[in-house]
Amino acid sequence: MSNKADIKSLKRSPAYQLAEEALRKMIMEGKLKPGEMLPVEHDLADQLGVTRPTVREALRKLESSGLVVRGARRRMVVSAPSPRIASDAMLQAIVLHGISYREIWQMHMALEPMAAGLAAETIDMDLLSNIEANLRHTEDVLEDPEALVEADIEFHDLIARASGNHALLLARAPIGEFLFPAYGAVINKLGPGQRLLDAHRHVFNALKVNDAETARDWMTKHIRDFLRGCEMAGLPIDEPVHKVNQDWNLQRFQRESA
Repeated sequence: MSNKADIKSLKRSPAYQLAEEALRKMIMEGKLKPGEMLPVEHDLADQLGVTRPTVREALRKLESSGLVVRGARRRMVVSAPSPRIASDAMLQAIVLHGISYREIWQMHMALEPMAAGLAAETIDMDLLSNIEANLRHTEDVLEDPEALVEADIEFHDLIARASGNHALLLARAPIGEFLFPAYGAVINKLGPGQRLLDAHRHVFNALKVNDAETARDWMTKHIRDFLRGCEMAGLPIDEPVHKVNQDWNLQRFQRESA
């Protein structure tokens, strides 16, 4: 006689979770598109076969993930999640997975030269003018570490924007938010302002003549300089980011557009 297997009954998901998953699936499959207004709660509840409080909770979950926002007359509208939401999720993953500064720098090394090369191929006069103004400002603040870091951040953000690649913009945001404060620590200890400005100028000159290869080469040198600066400043780049942040009192950089 065989023993009875210890089989436990399956737990059913809460109704709000099933409603949320149904709506999320329709959004991700393109059946509900960004900008499209959802039915009012009563109609949505009827269509999903659930109660209005259940619909309300499902919409609250979708709103927190950025897939819907409140529009006119408090109606819910389908929306693409903001870069801030995507970036925060990546930032949390970087911390919780114990990712080191070296690992983040390796991604930085892949993305920033790529951005410079793409920018050289597509940059317009407005962005070139903005980068030129940034270089003038950088020269003015070489002796001000905090302002110099801000100018460096702006330079790299302008290059990324000029790349015209939205996937690259999303990928680099959380990386930059950890690395730029680290560079602030490097500047405070070593003061490499002039070397930074020279590298930025070389990248800018390559952009002006649409020389993608030179733009990539100089950006690569610039990002390698950053790693050497971290090592010279004594930053423990092989330790987890959150530990380094705590030990060195480094704060994440929050972009104004976030």
